[in-house]
Amino acid sequence: MINTFIENHKIPQYRLTQFNDAYYRDLISSFDELSTWPKTLREELIEEIPFSTIQMIKEQKSANNSTIKVLFKRIIDGKQFETVLMRHDDGRNTVCVSCMIGCPAGCLFCATGKMGFQGNLKAVEIVDQVLYFARILKKENQSITNIVFMGMGEPLLNLENVWEAIKIFTSPQKLGLSMRRITISTCGITPKLRELINIGYKGHLALSLHAPNQELRVKLMPIAAKFPLPKLLREFKAFTKITNKRVSYEYVLIAGINDQPKHAHVLAKILDPYLSFVNLIPLNPIKDSTLKRSPPASIKKFSEILTKYKIEHSVRVTMGDDIKAACGQLAEND
Repeated sequence: MINTFIENHKIPQYRLTQFNDAYYRDLISSFDELSTWPKTLREELIEEIPFSTIQMIKEQKSANNSTIKVLFKRIIDGKQFETVLMRHDDGRNTVCVSCMIGCPAGCLFCATGKMGFQGNLKAVEIVDQVLYFARILKKENQSITNIVFMGMGEPLLNLENVWEAIKIFTSPQKLGLSMRRITISTCGITPKLRELINIGYKGHLALSLHAPNQELRVKLMPIAAKFPLPKLLREFKAFTKITNKRVSYEYVLIAGINDQPKHAHVLAKILDPYLSFVNLIPLNPIKDSTLKRSPPASIKKFSEILTKYKIEHSVRVTMGDDIKAACGQLAEND
């Protein structure tokens, strides 16, 4: 939008540099603070371009203040979605961004999947989520350190907008993040994986695996029926060879469904210990679901089996579940 404004008004290019410095680097809170522009030009900008494409509706903080969840409204149509900021003990500040309103994947353990697909978010709407939290952190002399596409939606089914947002995140003239600070999590859209590799993505990649075989995976993730697991895993292994980056495999542990020792053995056998990492995620409860979190003993046994096979892994520490901000809990309004 700003590029169009600059072009339409025949504004010198240095004004765009001033804009980027103020908007992305100094994190101004309104166009009135764009003090390097003349007042008349600022007024024209305010008249023609919204400062943000999204509006905060509700903000919730976890009891320990480690997690902030925000319900946003998209200005163009009023549709709502959620985004999360996670503040880690080691000093990292991670924004879990949404790339869609709802999600077409339909995973049984995910509140977003139960919403269905309501539309893609544009690149600027993805970026505005990060800027919202960046402005909050600036007041505390802190900054965004990581961005994960693990909020609402399937990133590879909105790849054009996701990639445009990543270019803004990593542009030295804008947010200036290293691509290694970005993670894309996908349920595994095989053709789009190759496209992601070809356009030059060098960030981190995570596969929402959740089952060690195709049959069980389809039961938990209906979209998996279109993408056979063996071919999907080959594409992920190709990514590790091209980028020399470790791939994460996300595995939600559901009591009596995918958390038995037999599942752990099969999982270990289909993964290559080289540059593979498994995130074991205790199931987070969602509304109107009969699925239950695996008991601690089952999680411990599962972990021990992966250790036996020398598969690097961890059991994810749940953040924000008291405000329904944890993995799988995001919905348009709770």
